[in-house]
Amino acid sequence: MSTENLKKELHKLIDTTESEEILNRVKEELVAYQTGEKEFDDLSDLSPEDRAELEEQDMEDPLKDTISHEEFKQHIAEWRSELLQKRDLKTK
Repeated sequence: MSTENLKKELHKLIDTTESEEILNRVKEELVAYQTGEKEFDDLSDLSPEDRAELEEQDMEDPLKDTISHEEFKQHIAEWRSELLQKRDLKTK
């Protein structure tokens, strides 16, 4: 689609839109992109609190909640041992 046709289509959509909320959003987006005040942001619908939490989590060490394979095997061995002990106590 040519730029001229796209503009005409957008004008038609704007002219037939009665929602002030939609028109304000379109205006806000166009102004922000034209002035360079806004980068593409698919998270713009998040509340400030949710966005802050997400950004905080993004700064965390991605490995902070992980354990090595050896530690995992040890935990499983301990868990299995506890299960077997409980089973043995029930069968006595």
